[in-house]
Amino acid sequence: MSSEQRVSIDGDQAVEHDNEHPPEFDDHPQEPSQKAVPHESFQQIEQSADTLPTAGNKTESDHGIKSLEDSMINSLGFLPTEDGELEQVNGTTLYIVFSTDCGQFQHWQSYLLFFSAVRIRQPGFITRIASGCTEDEKQEAREWYQTHIQVMSTRFRIMFTPKFSEVKDANGKVTGDCEYFDIASLFFKLIRSVLNYRLLCSDFGWDPQSGKFQSIEEEAYVIIIDPDMILLRNLTIDFSDDKRTQFWQPHSQHVTRMTRVSEGHPFGQTYGFGHTWMKFKDQAGPNSPALKINEKEAELYYQVGPPYIAHHRDMHKIVTRWTDLVPKVHAAFPQLMSEMYAYCLAAADLQLPHDVVNSMMISCIDCYGEGKYMYAVVTRHQIFLKKFINPFPLGWDFVDQIADTQACTAGIYPNKLDTLSLPTTLHYCQSYGVGDVLFSKYSIPTDILTCDKPLLVEPVEKEVMSEQNAYRRERYGNKKIDLNPKQHKRNAFATCAMTSVVNEAALFFKKHHCKSANKERTITI
Repeated sequence: MSSEQRVSIDGDQAVEHDNEHPPEFDDHPQEPSQKAVPHESFQQIEQSADTLPTAGNKTESDHGIKSLEDSMINSLGFLPTEDGELEQVNGTTLYIVFSTDCGQFQHWQSYLLFFSAVRIRQPGFITRIASGCTEDEKQEAREWYQTHIQVMSTRFRIMFTPKFSEVKDANGKVTGDCEYFDIASLFFKLIRSVLNYRLLCSDFGWDPQSGKFQSIEEEAYVIIIDPDMILLRNLTIDFSDDKRTQFWQPHSQHVTRMTRVSEGHPFGQTYGFGHTWMKFKDQAGPNSPALKINEKEAELYYQVGPPYIAHHRDMHKIVTRWTDLVPKVHAAFPQLMSEMYAYCLAAADLQLPHDVVNSMMISCIDCYGEGKYMYAVVTRHQIFLKKFINPFPLGWDFVDQIADTQACTAGIYPNKLDTLSLPTTLHYCQSYGVGDVLFSKYSIPTDILTCDKPLLVEPVEKEVMSEQNAYRRERYGNKKIDLNPKQHKRNAFATCAMTSVVNEAALFFKKHHCKSANKERTITI
């Protein structure tokens, strides 16, 4: 298996950028007189929520919100009055960033990400960067944000970046237009998060003359994630809990890792592309420090992907260089992975090695880089050392350690089972299934967050790990695929987690914004 085949990376929609126009922020609560639902109106919403019809057939998996108070306290974990306490924790401010287009596909994903953050009391500010929106789409997104997102938290923001359609080569020559050329669409897809984050720096008051940020806290950190992630545990800069944090240790000789993000010491999630990014190190220039990196160092400190975490000054440096390198790497390797390779190259060029964490993300059930399967696809030397290296849990191995009786419950209630060690995020770019229940983001109705739309069918908690359910269905063709015990538990966890969080988010929407709503669980994928 080639290094390009070892990891499955999700491809999101294209995002475009125009240096001549500044980004636009909507990060302030709407006044009560406007369309948004202010916190003062919660009593009115609760009264309307009581009129919701109940589902005809309740099951063990029907953990739906029954009142506003229940949704805010029991399901989500905190009251609106506590929101301000999470802006800063122990003198540290987190700025969590993800980017999308303005389409409906990433619209519901954004809502889901925000909801999952509220559910686990994620500290810091979270900004959705929406790009390439028309004026009508901007207005619609603003109204949605003010009405539906700020009910969750005033720490959640939306930012708009303008559209640009010209694709230019390294010499500035226009080579295509995203409206007509597939390669242009791919190119914009690759540089989406890079360009958008660079624009985000304007919100921090970057002064190019002084080389300093004028309006951001000293102890501020930036975390870049993907829109199709849900949070199971808090994103943090503290990795000192060795029961919940596992570092990448691919070699027999133990490598000492930092346990806290600080200036000069960024962190990132392990991704399974090894030192492949080094094929493009010449793109950094003849004098780049990246040329001095060897393969072992490349694997130990630079094979990272989202979540990326860095001190705000480090992240500004990385993203600035990342932006410069993406077109060059893409020209040499016009594939989706060139975005991530360019990030690794930028970090190496800036001599900012990352502490590489295994436990911040799970995604593909059997992929290299997310569990103990990884050693079978590296090198003969590492296969030989398999029994000596990395005896600690990796990504999915946290899930493997959950008792069968809690495999589904842990996915449904990550905020209530705090004693369990869980990965920080679930990157749901894959499909998951257990028994006849399947989840795929590509099959979720784009109008799932409406009053009339029913909810997803969920697995039954008490039955999900039975031998009768040790299979899943293919997304296409409905073919039955038998699962071994490890695959069974991982699929059960992910399927329960994703179907339930979509339903809980939809219920939250219905309870807060619908006078009557459909709560039936009837949608099958």
